[in-house]
Amino acid sequence: MAKADGGELIARVMRENRVKYCFAINGGHLFPILGQLRNHDIKLIHMRHEQATAYAADAYARTSGEVGVCMVTAGCGLTNAVTGLCVAGLTNSAVVCISGQHPNTEDHLGSFQEAYGSEVVDSFSKFTKRVTDWSTIQFDLRSAFREAISPPQGVALFEIPQNILYHHEEESGQRKGARGFTIDDVRSAGDPAKIDRALEMLVAAERPLIAGGDGLFWSQAGAEMREFVELTNIPIYARRAGQGAVSEEHPLAIRGAFKKPFTGGADVVLAIGFRFWSGEHFGQPPTWTDKAKYIQVDPTPTRIGWQVNADLPMVGDPKLVLQQMIKRIKELKLDFSKNKTSPWVKQVWETRQRFDNQIKEQNAKVSKSQPIHPARLCEDLITVLDKNATTIIDSFTLSGWMSRAFTCRFMGQVVDAGPLAPVGHGVGMGIGAQLARPGQQVVVISGDGGLGIGGWDMETAARYKLPVITVLWNNSSWGPNFDQMPGLRGNTDPFNMLPNIRYDKIFAEMGCHGEQVETVEQIIPALERAFKSGKPALVNVLGDVSVGNATLGGNLLGSTGSN
Repeated sequence: MAKADGGELIARVMRENRVKYCFAINGGHLFPILGQLRNHDIKLIHMRHEQATAYAADAYARTSGEVGVCMVTAGCGLTNAVTGLCVAGLTNSAVVCISGQHPNTEDHLGSFQEAYGSEVVDSFSKFTKRVTDWSTIQFDLRSAFREAISPPQGVALFEIPQNILYHHEEESGQRKGARGFTIDDVRSAGDPAKIDRALEMLVAAERPLIAGGDGLFWSQAGAEMREFVELTNIPIYARRAGQGAVSEEHPLAIRGAFKKPFTGGADVVLAIGFRFWSGEHFGQPPTWTDKAKYIQVDPTPTRIGWQVNADLPMVGDPKLVLQQMIKRIKELKLDFSKNKTSPWVKQVWETRQRFDNQIKEQNAKVSKSQPIHPARLCEDLITVLDKNATTIIDSFTLSGWMSRAFTCRFMGQVVDAGPLAPVGHGVGMGIGAQLARPGQQVVVISGDGGLGIGGWDMETAARYKLPVITVLWNNSSWGPNFDQMPGLRGNTDPFNMLPNIRYDKIFAEMGCHGEQVETVEQIIPALERAFKSGKPALVNVLGDVSVGNATLGGNLLGSTGSN
């Protein structure tokens, strides 16, 4: 039997788990692994910052539905990656991080780059394992992949000390077990009696609502969700990676910006793969009603009844549960036709029209403003984007203006920073999304604050010839203008940056396409040239510093804010 070191064993497990790309930055604690990637048909994407390796792996996972893999060296490599890993953890994204570590024979002795990653990331990760013996390398890494992809998806850290990684021994000494599996291998259907009870509740409801979340994406349940909505004529509100399960072009799709009349007024809610996190006000009034009956479907039992009462709890995979419901509707010939002409469905259409009209009126007032208003930039950007373009949101100012204007057509089309809400993730995520969806447009909507943190990976995109397009809202400021925060005026130094930095020229030096936009007439031509360039591009838009995040307050229209 041949001998193998840890690098060979780790690369084999990565290939077993269908890993195509490894986002990494090298270090001596990783060399045996890096030296094996090409032999196992794994492409190394060598980034400029460890934080970006995690962002890229996260976006790859949230756009492909597969595990994203990043790899960082010991100590500072791992601690640099923590913010990106935390974003993935809080968004329940399937990410495996392979981290080097100092020799475990030098614990607490002041070893080079000594740090204990499993302790650092434990608060937000799903699984952590510090390898303690050569014989468990493959078992431990297989366990990490299993945990990352199984519901609820999450971050798994595999940390291997240098002395164990470099060690050679007979392969037969590896512990067996920890079989790898896919989502299809571990699906479970819902209780048939509860399927029938759920349909009874929905048929009887006057104001039924579907709330779809990340579980729809990871379960790959888009087709079933669309068929179920068409059969029942029940309005659907979808959020996070589940947004777009039913295209927001559909007349029954409720967009987040005008959700409140429906989340706050439903009498029966089918929450499927949906988490009532802070962005949903934890399911509490007035954003959500406490008078409705809640049917909660989730593959993870502890998610059910967590923030809102589950009147009908159902453990099951969203895809299979929807298939069961569709089948029973047809078998029982259940009649949902009353929903077509109900006041409830009519209200969806009327609210959508009212919202769209108000947006048009507001945009018309600022369409020719100088400096450029964010509403005009977002409106023009959307006209240039393909319908299958992936958007990465990395700008506090533009997040509201873009989210209220963009129509999401499929799950995973919009990738954001989740509950952690850092900035600087955009370019790294754009790289991961472009590799997951080659040939499709990927656009990063960035602010200059975020670009200062993560923009250097534009060079990575250029090096790998990945046409990630970054639209930069350059208002030469970090955070709020003091016109919006008068309590700060005179009490602290301004949060300004050097005015009108030519970021387009900076990244053009790295082989990117660069454009500067100063007037509204320049927006569309510059964007079109950027997308046609076939290169990573930076469109540097000089924006109005006096304009902040968009808000449409009031219970009627809801808000682009978190509640």
